[in-house]
Amino acid sequence: MLTPVLDQFSKWFLHHQSFAAYIEPIMQVFKPGWRADLFRAKVVDVQALSGQFLSISLKPSKKWPIHIAGQHISLTVEANGRLLTRVFTLACSPAQFKATGLLRLLVKTDQQGHFTSQLQNALAVQPWCNISLPSGDFVFKSWHKPSTFIAGGSGITPMLAMLDQQLSNTEHQIKLIYFAKAGEHQCTNELKMLTQQYNHFSYVMLTRDRSPYLTTHINTDDNPDIYCCGPAGFMQEVADFTRLLNLTYYQESFALSMPKLTDDNHFSVIINKDTHVVTSNEVLLNQFEAKKLPVQRGCGIGICHQCQCIKKSGVVRNLKTNQLSDTGEQLIQLCVSQAVSDLELQL
Repeated sequence: MLTPVLDQFSKWFLHHQSFAAYIEPIMQVFKPGWRADLFRAKVVDVQALSGQFLSISLKPSKKWPIHIAGQHISLTVEANGRLLTRVFTLACSPAQFKATGLLRLLVKTDQQGHFTSQLQNALAVQPWCNISLPSGDFVFKSWHKPSTFIAGGSGITPMLAMLDQQLSNTEHQIKLIYFAKAGEHQCTNELKMLTQQYNHFSYVMLTRDRSPYLTTHINTDDNPDIYCCGPAGFMQEVADFTRLLNLTYYQESFALSMPKLTDDNHFSVIINKDTHVVTSNEVLLNQFEAKKLPVQRGCGIGICHQCQCIKKSGVVRNLKTNQLSDTGEQLIQLCVSQAVSDLELQL
C-alpha cells in the first residue's frame, strides 16, 4: 500500500519513476551494486573459452528466485559510465544452482558488439552486476515422448540446462544435434559425461561446412518433439521442416527478426516539444540513438522494457507481434516499434 504512494510522490515531486530509484545512490553506499527493480549478483568468475566465448559465474542475492531450466535473465553491467543490458539464457540447471549457489552464463562475444565487446573488461573491474527475474517459456515439456534438441552456436546454453535437469525425469530418447564452427563446440566434456550417465541420451557435433543440411540428422521415425535455439535463419530452416512433417516444435530466439520493409515513408515525431523526422524502415530506438536523443537501450529485442516510453498519439507497429497500436496514449518499446504515422512521444 505504501509503495505505490511513494512511487507516485516520486513521479510528481522527485522526477523519478519510483521511490526506490530515488534512494538508489544512498542504498549503494551500504550495498554496492544495488539497483531498484533488479537483483544484485556477485561476479565470482569469468573465463575466456574457445571461439570467443565467456563463461561467467554469478552469485545472486538470496532473494533471487529459482529458475526453470531453459529460462533467461537480463544482465546489466556498467561500462564507461553507462548501464548496458542484454538477455542471456542460463547455462545451468536449477539443481546445479541449488548445489553451488552459482549461476552460469555462456556468452558468445562480438568485438563489434556494443555489449559483449566490453563485457569481460567490465566484469574484471566491478565485483557486482545486476540481473533480472528469470523468464521465458522455452522449457522442457516432453517427458512422455522422444525429443530432439537442435542447437546452433550459443544456442547450446538452454540445452545444457534442460539436459542436466530433465534427463533424470524421463526414460524416452533425447538426442542433441549441435552445430558450431570447427573448434567452437562448448562444454563437450559435460555432454560426454551425460552420455555415460544416461543411456537414453546421445549427441552429435557438426559444422555447417561439412553438414550443410540441418534436418538430415533428425530421425523422424519416433515422432520426436523438436527444441531449437540458434540464429534466425537456422531456426527458420528447422521450423519449416517440422511444419512439413507436423512435428511439435519449440524455439528460443534472441534476435529480432525484422520484416522486410520496402516502403520509405517519413514521419514526424514530436518529443518534448521538439520535432524529429524518422523513417518507417528502422525501429525507433536505432534512429533516436543516431540522433543522440536521451533514450536507454536494453536488450534490443523487446524483452527487458528498458527503452519503454509513453506514446501520446499516433500509430506504431510492434515488430515482435506485427500488431498495430491504437492512436491514443500507451506504453511502447522503442526497440521493437516502427512508425507508421506521425507520433508524439514522452521520453
